Amino acid sequence: MTADETMHEDDLTPDRGPLPSTGSGEFSAAEASFISEMGSLMERWGLPQATGRLFGYLLLRNKPVDLDTMTRELGQAKSGLSVAARQLEAWTLVRRSTRPGSRRIDYEAVGDLQHLLLVNNAHMRKFTETLTSGVPVARGEARDRLASLAELFNGYVEQTEALVADWEARRTATS
Repeated sequence: MTADETMHEDDLTPDRGPLPSTGSGEFSAAEASFISEMGSLMERWGLPQATGRLFGYLLLRNKPVDLDTMTRELGQAKSGLSVAARQLEAWTLVRRSTRPGSRRIDYEAVGDLQHLLLVNNAHMRKFTETLTSGVPVARGEARDRLASLAELFNGYVEQTEALVADWEARRTATS
């Protein structure tokens, strides 16, 4: 094993040891189910199932992981996982880092729920702006429908931002 391939204590899940390899069928049933469900969920959002599976896998990790480890543990092609990691990075669901003295890129899930909600809000805000821009050019029922949808999604964004602010205030107060 090279220095970059050595298992580190930070590769451990809380009390289970190294995350087992999917390629050899060693995930627990609950872990495999979670990873699979994340794949299905993100597929419904228009992303490839492999991207969702990678996100589920990274959410179970405590520390960043490189593509070689992902390939070995998930049993998927390195090229596909690289594309999936870049998609997750574009959605700001993962961040990349490097280890000192290594050219390998590690990825880790961004675990802040408030971050995830705010990223979603950014997409919803753009959607709302697009709906709103269609109101002046639409006529009749289409205009009413666009205005109503824009109002609904604007309310969604505002409520989510208020929810996150309230959650952060309560979290700060208990810290």
